[in-house]
Amino acid sequence: MKRLNPIQGLTLLFFIGLFLLVLCFRDRIPLWRFLLSLYALGAGVLLVLKWCSDRGVGGRVGTFINDFSPALYIILIYQSLGYLTQYLHPDVDPQLIRLDFLLFGVNPTVWMERWIAPWLTGVLSLAYLSYFILPVRLVHTLYVKNPRRDFNLAVFVLLLVWYLSFVGNILFPAIGPRYTLVAHLQSVPLSGSPIYDFVNHLLNSVEYNTRDCMPSGHTAIGLIVLFLAYRYARLLFYIFCPIVAALILSTVYLRYHYVIDLIAGAALAGGCGLIGPPLYRWWEGGGGQEKREA
Repeated sequence: MKRLNPIQGLTLLFFIGLFLLVLCFRDRIPLWRFLLSLYALGAGVLLVLKWCSDRGVGGRVGTFINDFSPALYIILIYQSLGYLTQYLHPDVDPQLIRLDFLLFGVNPTVWMERWIAPWLTGVLSLAYLSYFILPVRLVHTLYVKNPRRDFNLAVFVLLLVWYLSFVGNILFPAIGPRYTLVAHLQSVPLSGSPIYDFVNHLLNSVEYNTRDCMPSGHTAIGLIVLFLAYRYARLLFYIFCPIVAALILSTVYLRYHYVIDLIAGAALAGGCGLIGPPLYRWWEGGGGQEKREA
């Protein structure tokens, strides 16, 4: 582990944790052998890419692939949870619905029906998709600017948020209001906007993991992207602010999340914003022995 940088070390630890989790609960998980193979493969790819990068195999292309390989790990882990979370805990949607009602006296997604309009649904559907674009745009900007420490720290903090949100998904599986409230409480359909229909169909087609509501990864990633942009790419911060605001609003308006999910996501972002940078520096310094910056 000492030979791994903080990004690689964090990812490898998460793969090991998932591997051990599946191994311990294999009697509940139908495809446990597949998951063990998948996590072992992910760890193996990580170590091979590190070995190739350390030895200059592939030149700049090899280095680029290694630097942006965390995107592969995020996709692999997220999709794999669709084979895992439903078998470990029952869904907690009833508890989340009660918490929302306790906080607001209404179901927020039902209350927001008064504002539904096709044009607004289309705009917020695009805002919801920005979740996939904002972190990529941020890390690409930092990569081009070429202060490697800023890029690596930003990727580390983003991964920390994603991995902890996945832990939340495992501990608190929930499918969200679009499944639990539509049949008996929602009276105004969101359909009617071609953009919404496209986005909803796209997400339903590519996202195998549907128990990903608690905490809201969209909220957590949106806020942590703002935090990192404010520190390292101030112009992007001002550009991203209205987009992230629309992104967070869209999660409830489009019935993907309960409000309590957003609160948990915001708390996750705040916590990772506080501990992420010092944890990165501590890890980079060998667990206490700080290295002199180049």
